[in-house]
Amino acid sequence: MKNNKTHTRMYKRRGNVIPNHELYSPNTSQHQSNKETNRLTREAICTALVFLIQEQPFNKITITDIVKRAGVSRTAYYNNYSSKQEILVDLVDSLIFEINQKLLPYTNELTGKAKEPQKFIKVLFEVIYQQRNIYKALQSAKFDDVILDCLNEMMLSTAHDKSDENVYRIYFKAGALYNVLLKWIQSDFAKSIDEMTKICLEVYHTPMSQE
Repeated sequence: MKNNKTHTRMYKRRGNVIPNHELYSPNTSQHQSNKETNRLTREAICTALVFLIQEQPFNKITITDIVKRAGVSRTAYYNNYSSKQEILVDLVDSLIFEINQKLLPYTNELTGKAKEPQKFIKVLFEVIYQQRNIYKALQSAKFDDVILDCLNEMMLSTAHDKSDENVYRIYFKAGALYNVLLKWIQSDFAKSIDEMTKICLEVYHTPMSQE
């Protein structure tokens, strides 16, 4: 999975901020139209791949399968992606971005710790459940570790305290959180959001030394 991790670092979510030089371009309107077209194309391709993964093994899916399901041309596909793995990176990046935005109100900006653990944990599980088909698709494609990479980056990016002690603490909690989410996905979401919140909250408040 080494190549996947490289993609994760290089391939970041595209924002909606317009660079200064574009503000004064006479073709700004056309450029924005092209950006919206590309966004819709990428969304269609990502959605198509998620559905296809539910129907057949990831390694059996072809570019032809994807463009047919997405309703786009091969040229449009290659204008946006160079591989199936890159689509998965885009999916992970978007999911982590969404989680980050939803959890910001419950996160301490200095340390990255949860200010309101119960709300923090419940919102997290709510977001995961809403996008459960994508997470299951990523797992089926053996792309789980990229979620952990992005989760690490997300939690580190929200913490201003970058001391060694705090960085290790963040990695420790990110790894624990990742394993809990992975187990929940593997169980096909057997437990409810409230049940998962209760389990994690009890773990959160239980010292490691306690048997």
